Amino acid sequence: MRGVRDYWIVYYLVYVVAVIGLTALSWRSVTAENYIYWLAAIGGASIGIALFVAAVSEGIGYMVLLIPRRIKQLKDEGREEGREEGREEGREEGREEGQRELQRQWVAWNERRLAAERRGIAFDEPPPDGPDDKRRK
Repeated sequence: MRGVRDYWIVYYLVYVVAVIGLTALSWRSVTAENYIYWLAAIGGASIGIALFVAAVSEGIGYMVLLIPRRIKQLKDEGREEGREEGREEGREEGREEGQRELQRQWVAWNERRLAAERRGIAFDEPPPDGPDDKRRK
């Protein structure tokens, strides 16, 4: 889309330079009696104005199409950042919850071990698996 916009700008500038050059070269020939030069000057100015309006319209149209697309892109980027932050917070909360659960398992295991020791019973229950133990298996 940018190439089309550049094309319009270059085309318009070349046209304006050509109209100004031709008008400057033939200005002495433009008189009240020479209608063809008047028509050429007016026609050239009219076409230049039309090209200018076309270029501006194309630029406005491009902006009208670009702005909603950019807004949507920014929203999508924000959503993705929010999702990533949420995932990271979820991972952290999961780790903390896992550590608390492991701590509860160890406390319960130790209470059962101490109770068996007080009663003089052999305690052969293995200790709870830690996160490193699960990875090794």
